Amino acid sequence: MASEPNQSLVTDPDNVPETMCDGQFNVTVTGPIATLTFTHSRPDITAMFRDGRIDPKFIVRARIVTSMSNLIALRDLLNRIIQDPATPAPPAGGTKH
Repeated sequence: MASEPNQSLVTDPDNVPETMCDGQFNVTVTGPIATLTFTHSRPDITAMFRDGRIDPKFIVRARIVTSMSNLIALRDLLNRIIQDPATPAPPAGGTKH
């Protein structure tokens, strides 16, 4: 069996929260850098409190800036997960040492 490449230790000392982003998303590329922008639908607060009407708006909830090589690694990881969701996927991307 082939050995897995050494992965760097991953820690979460700040306990970064998960953010729900179930709306539209976009990817922009500028040179070697890619920016992923994620949104989530929320009711317009003014319409809801003033008129009692639900008027959904897509709000930007997260922007992830990464290298093109990490974007490619993310694509490959997503392709593997979509093709076989039952198989655990190893970490991907990151700086190679």
